[in-house]
Amino acid sequence: MLPVRRIVVALLWALLMGPALLAQPSGIPDERVLYAHTFKHQPAAEAVEIVRPLLSKRGTVELQPGDNTLVVRDTAAHIKRIAPVLQSYDHPPLPLDLEIFIVKASRSSATPPVRRSGLPEPITRRLREMLPFDIYDIRARAYLASSEGQAVTYGMGKEFEVSFRMGTLVDDGRVRLTDFQVARRLSAGGTRPLIHTTLNLWLDQPMSLGFARSESSREALMVVLSLKRGDARKVQR
Repeated sequence: MLPVRRIVVALLWALLMGPALLAQPSGIPDERVLYAHTFKHQPAAEAVEIVRPLLSKRGTVELQPGDNTLVVRDTAAHIKRIAPVLQSYDHPPLPLDLEIFIVKASRSSATPPVRRSGLPEPITRRLREMLPFDIYDIRARAYLASSEGQAVTYGMGKEFEVSFRMGTLVDDGRVRLTDFQVARRLSAGGTRPLIHTTLNLWLDQPMSLGFARSESSREALMVVLSLKRGDARKVQR
């Protein structure tokens, strides 16, 4: 075991200097060591879920929100894998563009069925592979130039409003949208939420969410989202 004084001194040094290994292994293979990373650019809270799958059975991760720090305790071998993941995650905010469609999907009553869509062809093709609808009419559309960590509230025409907080792009191309909400604007004022959830989006992989009274309904309201990398020159420094 390391002396308490040595651990405390190392911790203070890490908080001053940024990411640091706080305790070195003594040569025992399974001995746990302590590693702390103080984030400069990204929220430490969102990195907790990235670290957990990388821990051993004896590993732990602790969030210190006051100074935006994660403290990880695990074997030296696991720390060696975790440290570069956190360093890669802690990058300056990247630009991300999100395109959102609100669509009325319906089944054609004509024979043969009428097939029509206002959506881009790749999205239309994918929806038709998954869903039994022939017609996709766009009710509202938004193209949002955002960036990691940004909170967004946007009116989509007169009928709908969307809000969310953009998460951080991780190495597998995934971004989490927290507090994602689509609401319908009411004629008397205010809004009525249609959906309120957390989403994981992948770059260049459209996601669709549908609302229908039952599985056999001939109509549904859909939200289609498509995420892409933005133009780094547009990010405000």
